[in-house]
Amino acid sequence: MRKFNIVIPTKDRCETLEWTLRSCLAIEYPNFEIIVSDNCSEDQTSEIVQSFSDSRIKYYRTPKKLGMTANWEFALSKVQEGMVSILGDDDAFMPDSLQRINRLLDESQADAIAWKQSFYRWPSNHFVRIKNLLSIPFDRKVEIRHGQRELEFLLALKRLPADMPWLYAGFVDIKYIRQIKDSCEGNFFFSKIPDIYSSIVLASVIDRYVFSSYPLSIAGHSSKSNGAAQIQSSEHVVEQNTQFLKESISHPFHEKLEFVHVYPVLIWECYLQAKEKNIIPDGIQFNAQFMLDEAVRDCIRLNFLDRDKDLLRAIAMKNNLRLRMPEYKTMVRLANKSYKVKTYLSTWLSNHFLMCDEYGIHNIYEAANHHRSLEQKVTSRWQLILGNIQLLFKTL
Repeated sequence: MRKFNIVIPTKDRCETLEWTLRSCLAIEYPNFEIIVSDNCSEDQTSEIVQSFSDSRIKYYRTPKKLGMTANWEFALSKVQEGMVSILGDDDAFMPDSLQRINRLLDESQADAIAWKQSFYRWPSNHFVRIKNLLSIPFDRKVEIRHGQRELEFLLALKRLPADMPWLYAGFVDIKYIRQIKDSCEGNFFFSKIPDIYSSIVLASVIDRYVFSSYPLSIAGHSSKSNGAAQIQSSEHVVEQNTQFLKESISHPFHEKLEFVHVYPVLIWECYLQAKEKNIIPDGIQFNAQFMLDEAVRDCIRLNFLDRDKDLLRAIAMKNNLRLRMPEYKTMVRLANKSYKVKTYLSTWLSNHFLMCDEYGIHNIYEAANHHRSLEQKVTSRWQLILGNIQLLFKTL
């Protein structure tokens, strides 16, 4: 029977970590371990972890304060065998998740799996208008994907990091982590953005993996959420994440780039770091001019262009590229509004949204326990759309 390792790096988030741990301990599978890597928290993290008195939880405290990447590296070093996944300290697994994952891995004979996530807005999230909200993807497909082909799609921006075999919202056999560490000075991570970096290097070495459109975990959005996986237009979120990533001084941003908080630049940075470690397979195509052009477009869509145009200009100069900026502000405004409308419609037409207050749900543990019954309330896409429209009218 496979062993699963759920690794939870954390720092000063005991109020959400407690419910994340409760969701993990409720998993209906006999062989798993929870590794908590406490990055010198100054709150009640240690007391919360120890209060569970459960042998499945292994608690480690870093010897000093680390950046996010170094904490992930420290946490990974504690895994001995089996499959490994990294879970956010405000996220959750559903009770039947490991059973489903184990079955999918058995059926596919693959060594890795990734999946879409449901999303939960914590009641404490002050950066959103609608709080205590759960969204569940409507799609239910399961498919076999091939790492290097998906990597080419990612570098062409036809995939997101979440579509790849990665450590966040995915499980990978620890042998692939060790394979990369053995060829890279004993470390796995060499980027300030560890989740995206893991997607690129793991896709480089894993031939086949399972991708499930059915959600097997819930990503939590709390007031303290951070990380490159949350590219949002909210200035509060972006500034918070930017500051958090800047603190990771042990892993400086690649010298050919500047820190611009859009996917093309973050993917580009992780690619360059992996390329310098000779992890990227021969024959994988990369177009730097395309990435810069797309970074400009993303800055326009997210209304970051005025703030980041000097950084984009510096990237162009460092890489001998052309910076193609829009000439008319009207075009910029139209592109920004068009992107927001398209994103909004796509999100509300492909997910089932539920106001958790109506179901007596007040944290991600309760959302995870009720996930199966909640998703069964929608049986058709038309029912989903009608339900979402009703919710929109309620919140206006």
